[in-house]
Amino acid sequence: MPSSAHDPAGESREPDPQHTGGAPATGGTEHPETSHTAADDGADRTRAIPSDGTTAPTSAGTAAPAYTPPAALASMTGRHWWVPVVAGLGGYAGTVIGSIIALLLSALGLAISNDSSSGVTEQLNDQLGDAVGVDTETSGWSWIVSAPFQLAAMAALVPLRAIISADGDSASGGITVPQYFALACGIAAAWFLARKLSAGLRVETRAVQWVMAALSGVTWGLLALIGTVLTALQSDTTMFYTDVRLRITAMGGLLFPVLFVVGLLTAAAAFNARSTQTTPGRVVIGAERTAPGLLQVLRPMAVQFAVFGSLAGLGLLIFVFIKLGAAAGFSALLWLPLAVGWLFVASLLSGLYTGGAASGFGDLAGRHDVFYLWSDGTIPAWAVVLSILLAVVSVVCAALVWAHVRPVDQRVTRNPFSWAVLPLAYFVLGLLLMWLLRVSGTFLGEGSSTASAGFSVRPAGWTCLVFLLWGVVIELLARFVAPAFMHSLPAPLTRALRGSDRARGRAAVVASAAAMGGAGVAAAHRTAPHASAPDDAVPGTTAPGAPAQAAAGTTSPGQYPADERVSAQRDVPAAGEQTRTLPSYDDPTSTASMPVQRTPMDPAKKKRIRLVAIIVGALVLLGVVAAVVFSILSRTVFGPDNQAEELLRSVQNGKASAVTDTANPNVNTAERALLTDGVYGAAQNRISSYEVKDTDINGDHATVHANVTQDGVTTPVDVPMVSDSRNGLFKSWRVDDSSGNPLYQTFSVEVPAGVGELTVNDQKVAVDQQNDTRTQQFTVLPGDYAVGVASPGKYVTYGGNQVAEIRAGAQSMESSMSFSRSFTPALEQDLTKQLNATLDQCAQKAEFEPQGCPFEYSIFGDKKDYRNPSWTIERYPTYSVSSSSETSDEISYSTSRSGEVRLDYQYNEEYDDDEPADWKDKDTTSSIYGSGTVTVSGDKLTVKTND
Repeated sequence: MPSSAHDPAGESREPDPQHTGGAPATGGTEHPETSHTAADDGADRTRAIPSDGTTAPTSAGTAAPAYTPPAALASMTGRHWWVPVVAGLGGYAGTVIGSIIALLLSALGLAISNDSSSGVTEQLNDQLGDAVGVDTETSGWSWIVSAPFQLAAMAALVPLRAIISADGDSASGGITVPQYFALACGIAAAWFLARKLSAGLRVETRAVQWVMAALSGVTWGLLALIGTVLTALQSDTTMFYTDVRLRITAMGGLLFPVLFVVGLLTAAAAFNARSTQTTPGRVVIGAERTAPGLLQVLRPMAVQFAVFGSLAGLGLLIFVFIKLGAAAGFSALLWLPLAVGWLFVASLLSGLYTGGAASGFGDLAGRHDVFYLWSDGTIPAWAVVLSILLAVVSVVCAALVWAHVRPVDQRVTRNPFSWAVLPLAYFVLGLLLMWLLRVSGTFLGEGSSTASAGFSVRPAGWTCLVFLLWGVVIELLARFVAPAFMHSLPAPLTRALRGSDRARGRAAVVASAAAMGGAGVAAAHRTAPHASAPDDAVPGTTAPGAPAQAAAGTTSPGQYPADERVSAQRDVPAAGEQTRTLPSYDDPTSTASMPVQRTPMDPAKKKRIRLVAIIVGALVLLGVVAAVVFSILSRTVFGPDNQAEELLRSVQNGKASAVTDTANPNVNTAERALLTDGVYGAAQNRISSYEVKDTDINGDHATVHANVTQDGVTTPVDVPMVSDSRNGLFKSWRVDDSSGNPLYQTFSVEVPAGVGELTVNDQKVAVDQQNDTRTQQFTVLPGDYAVGVASPGKYVTYGGNQVAEIRAGAQSMESSMSFSRSFTPALEQDLTKQLNATLDQCAQKAEFEPQGCPFEYSIFGDKKDYRNPSWTIERYPTYSVSSSSETSDEISYSTSRSGEVRLDYQYNEEYDDDEPADWKDKDTTSSIYGSGTVTVSGDKLTVKTND
């Protein structure tokens, strides 16, 4: 009786799940036929399946089994269960190990770049202890133990959250930074274990394959949940007499679903090689027939990202090591995959959305912006050009791959939907990247007041549309341009682009099966061929009139049982029509039966296309070289940092005139009086060295970041630059006067009345002389300025020099230097000498009342009774001077200690005028007081007494 998958009535017959027929093993051996009899209860439940593949009829009246397990589970052994469990365990262990590697490299970078003598653990202790109040003896080590497991959880796109609660108030904040390196390590570990441990394991059906894959995903997700919960960092401490509870964890709702899907797909890919299914399934054939190339659409995407990511990642890593140092470079495993993804999106001419929102923080409300590769001059022009060029190269590679994995034959050209397969796939890729490349943070405070804030960085919302257009470009290149080059590329490159022979062979089988579809092909069934060989046919031969490929299918080596074959047939074949058997994965002749490829391109046309492509490529290369050279010259010879460096060099050399020529201080002549080479060249503690760090260019504006060292202290300064003219093709840069120069600062001096000259750093500086005290402001450069007011003579002084210490990057002096007029001791000394000389002159006068003298003797009575007066200075008085006004030239003086003078004279004691005079010698003393004003004019004193 011929073998058939249909009963005589034409109904489909499903294989008995309680029985497994003798199926040839991979090596050619067969499983022994088994039959189950119920001899113990006298009921013959089933019969053994005959070797010809037919099903023996069951005995009438036999009872159906009480429980019939699914066919997929019935064929699974214990090994089918524990292998995916171990693979899931390996996947989670791989993510943890990847996190440990990333953290160790980051710690190494910190150790290399850190000048501190303390270790990384001590620094973590100090920082965490100061930040959150955790016991500094345990917080660092707790975090070191917890961090790998929490980072492994962040690989599932969940945020790392910190939750703080105290006295009914709580605050939580989280940041989402996907750790794709750790996730890649987990995928590699799970795939390797699943592949190795399943060696020799037969996966009978696709259902078994997906059950095993699901078990692996469940294991991975559950282990991640358990590990994240157990390693959450918790602490209870007291801060300011308040009990505070801190919890840091990466537990989130996406943790299990994401890792389940990752584990499911990883294990399914690994177990795919162990599948014993010999022919494509109905879903596979239907997908390929409806959307040609749908099953191969991931390969051009993967090749495109691999080409771009490898080169861009290497460039980013080198740039970070050079510009940011070892700490940022060694931590690349934590951020480099995201950075490469962002650059990939930006280089394909899409944008990055950056935004934030806040409430409950006063005026802080947030803002939104979109960053493009060329925005604000953040990225140098040469880097922009190279990134876009690299993106174009990756697009070309994707087109070549697409042309290889889905050749444009008649089957493809006749299907209009084939144009939409790749563009729609890129559209979906754009949607996924908006989620996969998202970095975000949130904060929420609850309690006495509620506040919230958040930020996110992700591809812009129209990225999917941009990728859709790139999919169209790749489709066009694959159809019309790639065929001219795909067969002339080096063999190693061609093999790398088109994939392994096994993958290409299986894709060819699927394409061949899809090509057999049409009016004469009905739905595919997992059955034996409908047109069976006659009973007397020789095994391995075909029925008369059968197609050659059907014969090839039946005679293919290592053929699996008939129930694993996929046939395409009519329910009721038409008269004289033969059933076509779909090709087998194990049949080496299956690829030979594929439809004839499209007619090769005309050599002359191919040559013209190559010539045009070479010319276009040469022009593009020339443009890139010109852009790179232009960018290098713009940033070096004609860059804004050159002008800034010239400015700093002049400041270092004390050339104030050169500084004012480079950067106009935009002040009047009086205020720039100290910006001379003489004054600034004599200043102490000027800038001793400088270093230009980097430059931010935003269109016609730029900011040069530099470090200057002054008096042993290094300070960062930002020099604003502007370009308002051109030097040929290149921009001409100058210091932006309107934005202010951080090197220019000011200080003020109160100039006394009548002073027209100052001394600054031993240099005479003229100022406007006025009759009142006034304040003069000066614009200066960093350094020390010794300021003094020159003395107009030996009697007046304004004190010693006062030093203004001007430091780069510091605030200008708010207070003014003040100078007050005072008198030297010479004034009192010379004034005393002059007044004493006047007293001596008065003492020489033989008068009782000498005119203009501070002493006299008043005679009461007859003046004839007094004669021969003689004055003698017994003690000279002392004087003090004072000024009632800073603007007055007259100085008051007065006696601070009185003097004493003695008068010797003769007195007539005879009262009777008729009697001869009786002259007696008399003497008396009196105090000497004096006051008046003195006018100082240079070294000359003019005294005016009040007597």
